[in-house]
Amino acid sequence: MTLVEVMIAITLLATVMVGFISAFLQSRRFTESSVLHSACTSLVFGLVEQMKGLDYTTLLPSYDVDTDAPDDIENSPPYVRLRVNQDLTVWLRVVHTLGGATPQAPTTTPSPTATAASVGAIDNFIGAIPLSTVTGTASQNLALNLWVWIDEIPNTGRDVSEVKKITVVYTYSFLDGSSTRIVRDREVFLRTRYDQ
Repeated sequence: MTLVEVMIAITLLATVMVGFISAFLQSRRFTESSVLHSACTSLVFGLVEQMKGLDYTTLLPSYDVDTDAPDDIENSPPYVRLRVNQDLTVWLRVVHTLGGATPQAPTTTPSPTATAASVGAIDNFIGAIPLSTVTGTASQNLALNLWVWIDEIPNTGRDVSEVKKITVVYTYSFLDGSSTRIVRDREVFLRTRYDQ
């Protein structure tokens, strides 16, 4: 085997190895993106399930100022109080529309460039949540913003006197390689009053 043949073999091997390494890195990036998306949607749907579980009067929302809230937490009314995990409770400030008024919630998901003020929402920045609180991993933090509307939409013509439409628009961001990736979606559900 000559030196030229060895150099050609090394060049071919290096080319193949660079392809394997780039495929591995791309696969890792997609996997981490999937884990972060799953963590965020799990967190948001956990909060949505808590809202669904609140009794109808608690979901009015509350117009009381919670005197037990830590000083650094914005808990001015109206708000819905939810628990993210054992150590973190959030006061989600909401836009509350009384029955008879035009519902304020958007009917489609706002664009990723829309601001809370541009769609008539109150921005609830949950903070840079360590993913260890959600997934058990400590890879990075998840920045989560929630916009919540509670619209009372009675329809006396159909014998529906107490029903609320809750719209939650959530935006989260995380590092995807060297750039920040921003994802926005929404969840809408109805709550009616019923006696247990």
